[in-house]
Amino acid sequence: MSFRLIYDEEDRMLAWAAERIGIDRFRRDATAIGLERDGRIVAVAAYDTFSAVECNVHLASDGSKGWMNKEFLVAGFAYPFIQCGFLSITGVVPADNKAALSFNKHIGWQQIGVRRKCMPEGKDVVLMEMLREDCRFLPKEHKQ
Repeated sequence: MSFRLIYDEEDRMLAWAAERIGIDRFRRDATAIGLERDGRIVAVAAYDTFSAVECNVHLASDGSKGWMNKEFLVAGFAYPFIQCGFLSITGVVPADNKAALSFNKHIGWQQIGVRRKCMPEGKDVVLMEMLREDCRFLPKEHKQ
């Protein structure tokens, strides 16, 4: 099994992630990091809604097991925290997606709130936050 990080195919990665997440497209400021296994996309971290201090992060996968590896996690958090210099990032997870909520909490995201009825069919979303100093996937020298 061979994994490869993809940094230079934003259009392809964003289209794939949008389809998995169930949206038409990401915002115009979106960028992405993808992960391929044996030539097939298995996961994408998409970033959008950039401000001077943070961005939103969206994670999409093919639903298979074993795609999440440390290299992808390090790359996925290094981009907003090290390259962009953000102190925090935000994620939004459908409240009924228990697997995604559990996964996010397992890797260190914190629930900071709930937005009610802001998805199609009146569904709620859970707001998640990751602070740079709490991210265990960054080298110590980049946590402050």
